[in-house]
Amino acid sequence: MGRFFALLLLPILLFGSLVKPFKWNDGESFLTFLERKKLPLSLYYNLDKEDQKLTEDIPYNANCQMVVDDKKFIQQILIPVNDELQLQIFLTPKRRYDIRVVPIVTQEYTETLYVPIQTLPYDDIVKLTGSKNLASEFVKMFKGKVDFRKGFKKGDPIVLVYTQKYRLGKPFSMPEVHGAMVEINGKKVTVYRHADGRFYDEKGAQYEKFLFKIPINNPRITSGFTKSRYHPVLHCYRAHAGVDFGARPGTPILATGDGRISFAGSSRGYGNTIKIRHSNGLISLYAHQKSFRAGIHNGSVVKQGEIIGYVGNSGLSSGPHLHFGMYSGSTAINPLSVMKKTTEGFSGKERKVFLAIRDKMDAKFRKILQQKPVRKPYFDFHETYYVDSQTFKPKPF
Repeated sequence: MGRFFALLLLPILLFGSLVKPFKWNDGESFLTFLERKKLPLSLYYNLDKEDQKLTEDIPYNANCQMVVDDKKFIQQILIPVNDELQLQIFLTPKRRYDIRVVPIVTQEYTETLYVPIQTLPYDDIVKLTGSKNLASEFVKMFKGKVDFRKGFKKGDPIVLVYTQKYRLGKPFSMPEVHGAMVEINGKKVTVYRHADGRFYDEKGAQYEKFLFKIPINNPRITSGFTKSRYHPVLHCYRAHAGVDFGARPGTPILATGDGRISFAGSSRGYGNTIKIRHSNGLISLYAHQKSFRAGIHNGSVVKQGEIIGYVGNSGLSSGPHLHFGMYSGSTAINPLSVMKKTTEGFSGKERKVFLAIRDKMDAKFRKILQQKPVRKPYFDFHETYYVDSQTFKPKPF
C-alpha cells in the first residue's frame, strides 16, 4: 500500500517548524478538541459517517503530534485512532485545513526481557521498559495463578518474550506476549500463546478462565472487526473497531460478562451506548441502542446474560443493529477473539503444534535465565522535534 510516515507527506513544512508531542485528553470529544485548537468544525462535519465514528475511538492518552511554525501557527496534527491508522489534519497550499485518515508507520521488534524481582513485578517491568501496557499484560496473564503481593523473594526471575511496535522511537500500542515465565521460590510457572492467540499452561489447559458470550441471541454478523482496510473504490482507508450484529429493533442486548457499567449515555457517533468494565481489565461497548433497560445507569453491577438494553438505530447508524466493541485499556481488540471455550487440553495435530510452541519457548526461557541479560532502566522525557528542511525527517533536540 505504500505506507509513508505522514510527517513526510507535505512539503509545506519550513525549516524551524517544531513537532510538539501531546497526549489526547481522556473524555475529550473530537469536536471539543477542534474548538480548543481554534480549528474549523467543518473538519469533523465534512467526514463521512464511518470516519466520524472513528473519531470516537481515539484512545485516551494517545501519543499525538502537532507541527507548528515559528509563529506557533498549526501546520499539521497527527492523532492515532488505533495501532495502524491515524487522523491527519493539515494545512493545504491554499492555506485551508483538511483532514484524512492515513496509515501509521511503525517498527516492530520481538524482544526478550529478564527481570529479577526487586519490589513488585508491575513496578519492576515499568522501570526497565517504560511500558505500563507490558506490565499490565504480564500481571493479567498470571492472575489467579500467582500472588505477586506475597510468596516471592527478592531476585526471583521474570522472563518475557513479546513483540512490540515502536513509533517515533517509543513503544506504541499493546505488546503481543508470546510467552512468559516467573520463578517463585524455585518453582516455575509458565504461560504460552498458542496459534489461536489464547494463553495456555504447560499442559495445554486454557489459562484465561474468564469467558465472554455473544451479547445477542441468534447473532447475524453484518460487519466484522478491522483496524485497517484500504477501500479500492473510495480510495481511502477504513477501520471498524468492533463487530456489528444485525437485529430487529427492540431485540434484547445481553451483558457479555460480569462487570460494572462505567458509562451509560449518548454520543454523537455511537448514539445510546453502554460500557462495561470487567474484572479481567477488558471493557465491552454496546452502541446504537434504542433504549437502556430500566434501572441501568453508571455504576450498575451486571451479570453475564443480563439484559442491559435494546437494539436500535441511534447515533450515526444506517439501520437497526448492535455495534459491539471490546477494549484492552484504550486499545480496541477483536471482540470475537475473546469469545472463548474452555479447553482442558489439545489432541492430535493441534497437540503437536502446541507442544512445538511450548518447547521452543521453554528453550528461550532457559537461554535467557542462563544469560541474565542486563537492561538499563527506562527514563521517560518530554521530546521536542525540529523539522529538517532538506529531508523533512523529525529529529530530537
